[in-house]
Amino acid sequence: MLSLNNNLWEVQFDQDNGAIRKIVDLVNKKTILDNLNNEVFRLECEEESYMESFHSFRYVEQEDRLKLQWSITSEITLIAVWQMDGNSISVESYVENRSKQKLSSMEYPLLDGIGNFAAIYGGNHVINLKNYVAHSYATGFLIEEPLENFREDEGFRYMPYPESFSGASMQFFTYYCKDKIGLYFAAYDGQYHQKWLNFYKHNGKLRASQIYGYEDIEYGNDLKAPWKFVITLTDGNGWYEGCDLYKTWALHQPWCSGGKLKDRSVDKKASWLYEEMGACTFGINACHDRSVWLERYSEDIKSPIFHVLGPDWTKVEQNYMNSLPGGYDDWFPTRFLDQNVDVIRRNGDRFAPFEFDFLIAVDKSDRDRISSNLQKWPKKPKSRDEYKFTMLCPICQYTQDFHVKRDAQVVKESGCDAMYYDISANNILKTCMSDEHGHPVGAGKMMTEAYRKIYSDTKHKLAEVKGQYVPLGTEMMNEVFIDCLDFYQARAYAQPCSYLETGIFRDLIKQGKAKVIPMFQYVYSGYAPLRMDGWGKLTKEGGNLIYHTIAKTYLWGGLFEINSEYSAMERMNGIENSPEEHYCDFDPAGFSYDTSIAKYLAKFAALRIGRYNPYLAYGEMKCPPKLRIPKVWRTYYQYNSPKRSIELGDRESILLDSVVTARYGYEDSEIILFANTSDVTQEILWEDDILQEDREYDVCFDYVAKSSDTKKIIGKELRDLTLLPRQLLIVENKF
Repeated sequence: MLSLNNNLWEVQFDQDNGAIRKIVDLVNKKTILDNLNNEVFRLECEEESYMESFHSFRYVEQEDRLKLQWSITSEITLIAVWQMDGNSISVESYVENRSKQKLSSMEYPLLDGIGNFAAIYGGNHVINLKNYVAHSYATGFLIEEPLENFREDEGFRYMPYPESFSGASMQFFTYYCKDKIGLYFAAYDGQYHQKWLNFYKHNGKLRASQIYGYEDIEYGNDLKAPWKFVITLTDGNGWYEGCDLYKTWALHQPWCSGGKLKDRSVDKKASWLYEEMGACTFGINACHDRSVWLERYSEDIKSPIFHVLGPDWTKVEQNYMNSLPGGYDDWFPTRFLDQNVDVIRRNGDRFAPFEFDFLIAVDKSDRDRISSNLQKWPKKPKSRDEYKFTMLCPICQYTQDFHVKRDAQVVKESGCDAMYYDISANNILKTCMSDEHGHPVGAGKMMTEAYRKIYSDTKHKLAEVKGQYVPLGTEMMNEVFIDCLDFYQARAYAQPCSYLETGIFRDLIKQGKAKVIPMFQYVYSGYAPLRMDGWGKLTKEGGNLIYHTIAKTYLWGGLFEINSEYSAMERMNGIENSPEEHYCDFDPAGFSYDTSIAKYLAKFAALRIGRYNPYLAYGEMKCPPKLRIPKVWRTYYQYNSPKRSIELGDRESILLDSVVTARYGYEDSEIILFANTSDVTQEILWEDDILQEDREYDVCFDYVAKSSDTKKIIGKELRDLTLLPRQLLIVENKF
């Protein structure tokens, strides 16, 4: 048996085939990976044709490194160099191709036989321990007991990066048993290469793997992965530990080279977006009169609101029923209703048009040029999404010129404050199989670089037209676009009363076995674009889950979003908007606007734009205190999704923490936030000593305005913390 080891752990390799056989925790004398399988790699030739065997294997041992080499055929060789450094082991691998075959992808390493850590470390007390996997899927997702809750060959399988709707928003995941042991997996690639970061059930145990490829598919081309895939032995201190490890690498990558948001100049940042907006809406009709709703939201929320207006403003209809504009002539003149824009301006609000920027019609104007510049998808994408879209390939010059020219004219005609792009770079596989665009087949990294260039060129042109910085936003977010984009729309924080991303795990969410976590915000707070989330309607019929969703969205650094995409808006003054005037079909709901929810939302909007804004907008998210928090049942009714969706009409309850907490540092101080999201008083029990008993803290109860008072309270008095129904409390510590 071959091995790399130190006084902490040992990684054993089979000397006959190079498979990783065991990983042993030497300190506790526990085997945490025990692999009996003989699968070592999966080499994809063309599409969906695999080689998994080899005709010879050899190795070279060199002190703290091990070089492995498989002759898959006489003309194709896989080479992997493993190296141990403290509690981390890393591998760099590549495939030499001297054949006349096209190689599409390589899945390596395959880390099979990852065990049930709770059983290994718990012995007779295993009932008190649980295993968790935290993955950057959809910007952060946590699943307990993956071995039980994943089906065979499912879980986080085929997780493309960078693709945060169906895959990985960052290049790491971690599997752990709380406070016992953990394994952290990461690809340290700062150059935008396409890859897949997978953790799934295989042969009755857990498998971690990396796939790379679909960059330059041609006869005789090699497969390269010019980065380290790292495995680190951790203490199992929750998903925050994995984030902290990744953060030490991530903040030094090109996408963070522009510096922190707070330090960016006015020509590189829209301060109003981060500092002045208290809430947001999404999907309100652009070309029909919605002034009643716009006025009421402004009146009750009592802060400026950012409106991403719906797609129904183009000359040729842009809707959710398969109608899209084609070339430039299909977009203009725009059809923004003056009454809506006037209300937005009068109230000090801001707006952005919703635009499918790369999704386009192939049967309307400029059809010949569009058809020749479409992204060509793989026959079987390695993703849960099938990508049945007609998308412009971003590498094509036509796409780049069209994007800039079109959006400049949108800004000229509408006077909008920002632009929003749906089904854009963050939720699209970075693969184009065309051999007619002038790029390599696959393209991968080149596609990401092309998207980055398009966003940069568009921003430059819009600033020239507007005379000031114009922020850009997209659906979802990946780390590779942090320095290109300013805001993003997501929906996962509202699960299970939500739709789209994380929906594949919705049953586990409802059972309390999976949940969304703010991994992306934790790693990139202070750098990351602003998140819009919540997928809410201000109606009591939607259930009381909304109180928890509102608090979570703000305490995790975002703006709560009133969403008007797939259902009727709240009935106001006896009026409900008509489906005939909307861009997708829905049935009338008849649910009235609830002022009590609006009042609760207003409290958090005030928090966002008030004295604590620097923490939430520009501060560093920190691990919150350990608390014992009572749980309460939340009701929800999901009526804001398409008629075809399985979510529509779901009416249930879910058990969640009654109090949401968060912690942020900014310059020489920090805050801890507590939001009681229930309608009863809650008592909180501290389980750590983060508060110093004799130190005075500035405490603010129910923040409602910039002038809200604070009280000096010593730490030991805060240890007996009681929160009144739906009370928001902030504890500030100035060092």
